[in-house]
Amino acid sequence: MKHYVVIMAGGIGSRLWPVSTHQQPKQFRDMLGIGKSLLQLAYERALLLTDAEYILVVTNTQWVSLLKEQLPDIPERCLVVEPLRRNTATATLYALNKIANLEKEAIITIMPSDHVVLEDKKFTATLQNAAKYVASHTEILTVGIKATRPEVNYGYIQYLPDSPSAPIFTIKTFTEKPTAEIANTFLRSGDFLWYSGIKIARLTVLLQSFSDFLPETNQLFEEVRPYLNSSEEKRCIDKIYPQSEGVAFRQAILYKATNVKVIIGHFSWTDITLWGELYDVHEKDYMGNAANGKQVMMYNSSNCLVQIASDKLVLINGLDDFIIAESSKGLVICPRNKEHEIRSMLMELKRDVAEKYL
Repeated sequence: MKHYVVIMAGGIGSRLWPVSTHQQPKQFRDMLGIGKSLLQLAYERALLLTDAEYILVVTNTQWVSLLKEQLPDIPERCLVVEPLRRNTATATLYALNKIANLEKEAIITIMPSDHVVLEDKKFTATLQNAAKYVASHTEILTVGIKATRPEVNYGYIQYLPDSPSAPIFTIKTFTEKPTAEIANTFLRSGDFLWYSGIKIARLTVLLQSFSDFLPETNQLFEEVRPYLNSSEEKRCIDKIYPQSEGVAFRQAILYKATNVKVIIGHFSWTDITLWGELYDVHEKDYMGNAANGKQVMMYNSSNCLVQIASDKLVLINGLDDFIIAESSKGLVICPRNKEHEIRSMLMELKRDVAEKYL
């Protein structure tokens, strides 16, 4: 049974402005300062699971050129180009139908493009174990990560630890972005995992779930499936996409299906949604500064995160616990403990200003 990987690369990541923008979202950025974008790192992880011809990347039409620039060897048939943003359920269904046009049976791994995974061997082992399990079962597996702090920006999975099929566990509840108090309770309980956004299942199982829980949108794609991977694909997709539902995969499928289980991923994982999360995984100097830029000079400063997209000389003196992030679109200078206010400040921009700078 062939193993396909679907990489989701259609998000914007507006909380990481000004580095992540509508023109170049965070998955296309070198957020770690290592010469590779988050998308390129995700693609390399996918290559550990399967061959290039079985890796599909989902993105929006406005980022196709950027994607091809970063993944120059990707086959044209492996691009899943959304004409409109309709959230992850429709984007996933589009990719699944392209695969179904070629294969009756396949194992599918769906994973985000904008996460940081620092232990590739452990990641690969987890996904290989998951693929082996779903090959002979009708469950959808999602990867859960052991919570290490009371994170309020992640989703949580409560699981039943006493499982005869460990490391596959039964899911008790899903919780979206809890309050700080509830997140602390989750952490203390020990039976909560972070939701990683990674899903693994057989193609037929996933398609049946869409038929059960998103029937109208599923019917649209079934009707055009024979034309996918052909010269008629774009015309058909342009026609049905405005009629499809805009809902997240987890809300459309995971929260409703009764055949969803979780496998624990014992690898270092971070969803880069905020600057603070990037700081946690970034390499730091002896003063705790995480600097990404060609000419950044730090003096009498500690525990700062610096993201400079250009090669300009930047001198920083006397700052502690600050975020300094710059791009051609703007500049942010903000205490690290107040970064949650950046988004609300951006929301106050007038529409004509927002379109120019976001």
